[in-house]
Amino acid sequence: MAEKQIKFTVNRIYAKDISLESPEAPGIFNELKMQPKVGFNLKTNIVELDTTTYEITLDINVKAETDEKAIYLVELKQSGIFGIEGADEDLKNNFLNVRCPEIIFPYAMESVSTLIQKSGFPPIFFAPIDFNALHQQELAKQKNT
Repeated sequence: MAEKQIKFTVNRIYAKDISLESPEAPGIFNELKMQPKVGFNLKTNIVELDTTTYEITLDINVKAETDEKAIYLVELKQSGIFGIEGADEDLKNNFLNVRCPEIIFPYAMESVSTLIQKSGFPPIFFAPIDFNALHQQELAKQKNT
């Protein structure tokens, strides 16, 4: 008996939407000795393009602020188009919720970090995200509702 072959392809990685706001520039550059609070927010969106092709988008917001002022706000939608064939529903969901975001995330972080740096602010470094743990938490939450 032949095993069903699973085919996973990365068709494209791209920035779908990107913006940076620095409402206090240029005056804020005189105050950069302060230690701003940096907030990070991430959402994942999955769109089925056809029965074997999916668009995964990481929607990322990064905001740096002091108690009085917003220093910058970065919004990025980093997307990828992936093909998944021959996978059962559980494996397909694992690809869509874990593997695909893991592939897109480094591109997103490089875009965000570069944009911040090119805007005159110190570089920012992001810790890796455990998408498997996030997916397991989401599954547990769904089970309890």
